[in-house]
Amino acid sequence: MKQQEFSNSFAMMMNPTGRTREFIIRFTIITIISAISPFLDFGAPGNETDFLKAFLVSFVRTALLWNGSMLIIQYLIERYSIFKDTIKLLVYQVIVLIVFVSLVELAELYAIKNFLNITLSHTQKTSMFVISLIITFMISSIYASVAFFIEWKENLLRTQALEKANLEARYETLRNQVNPHFLFNSLNTLLMLVDENPVASRYVESISEIMRYMLQSRDKEAVLLRDELSIAREYVYIQQNRFGDKLKVEIDVPEQFYHYAIPPLALQMLLENTLKHNVVSKEHPLLAKVYVSPDKYLVVENNLKSKIDKEPSTGVGLENIRSRYLYLTGKEILVKKGDGKFVVMLPLFEKQI
Repeated sequence: MKQQEFSNSFAMMMNPTGRTREFIIRFTIITIISAISPFLDFGAPGNETDFLKAFLVSFVRTALLWNGSMLIIQYLIERYSIFKDTIKLLVYQVIVLIVFVSLVELAELYAIKNFLNITLSHTQKTSMFVISLIITFMISSIYASVAFFIEWKENLLRTQALEKANLEARYETLRNQVNPHFLFNSLNTLLMLVDENPVASRYVESISEIMRYMLQSRDKEAVLLRDELSIAREYVYIQQNRFGDKLKVEIDVPEQFYHYAIPPLALQMLLENTLKHNVVSKEHPLLAKVYVSPDKYLVVENNLKSKIDKEPSTGVGLENIRSRYLYLTGKEILVKKGDGKFVVMLPLFEKQI
């Protein structure tokens, strides 16, 4: 799912009363099937003891099939999205469930022969296997249907959350940048005026590049990590001109990750938050690192020295990034705070851009 775990979502859908009711229903159906199966599989037991023994074997078989298929469906749906990996999910479900049913049936046949002392014909064995498959696939279809509904509902909520985040971000853009085209053109004019001053010229170029990137990417859901890193370096250059050696930013991302995607301006937002919320001084220089973890997360890490008087938050920060990630990938960003460090980890993903 992205996706979020089916077992947790399924549990959240039901209150404690609902979970108890589901368990009682499941136990009751397993008991009923276990009482009927011996008559269908090998005829009426000879006496009460034989019936109880046959019932026990049937109960274990049915409980294994029901609970085992439920766990298999949960595991596969946690691993593969119903909407994005539909064919792969169905194929794996069928294969794994058939193998699982076969193993359970082999164990049951062994118990029938050695515990119940009953010899079954080939037709009876085939009939038992077919009935077990039918029971298993019926149970699996119920849990798969529940999972489909849960993921559909989560996708709907995710879309609504992203739309809300986009509206908030656009409002901030309109409020803080009344006319970005005007500002961008003005910077180009300024660049011509300071052309003879290399430092000023480079500074204005960086601002101009950031403005160009904002205009080009503001309507995109995702951009290449290569482009995001490029604009982040321009942003760092501007801030280092402001803070000097009080600010140090290390960006160490190998080119092999450049083709991965990331929401636009997510990295710049994190770097901006780092400066916004931490002291930057000679006594407490700020060190930020940007790198890729072994499990393909883009990591933004900085030493922690919180400001006493923090700047007011615009609301377009971690929550905005978190909402966009949930919509695009179904994955959560990771935020860690401790040992004098603040770390944000953004999962990299592949997307046609």
